[in-house]
Amino acid sequence: MLTSQDRARMTADLQAIRDDRPVSIAIRRNNSTLAAQTVRIARGGNVQAGVTDTEGLQAAVGAVIVVGDATLNIQPGDRFTVAGTLYEVSAIHPNRDHGTQAQARQVH
Repeated sequence: MLTSQDRARMTADLQAIRDDRPVSIAIRRNNSTLAAQTVRIARGGNVQAGVTDTEGLQAAVGAVIVVGDATLNIQPGDRFTVAGTLYEVSAIHPNRDHGTQAQARQVH
């Protein structure tokens, strides 16, 4: 069983990972833009990447993981731009006790 010290260490570890390469993102949801939040964008290890064809247009899609704290306001379908690259959130990992991890697709 995890102790409160274990849980505090897990939270601190996830914050350290995020803060190693922090990026500020402003999420666009429906017709709103949320306040900027600090995350880390990392290449998705086991998330599929490839090429999609939407209405006759092809786009390269790369998978990324978005890492933030437990209060990160992010949902599937959210969009944000980092360094001129558009991302769309596809899934949120369910366990958010110590931090938030979301899968997103990078569209070029």
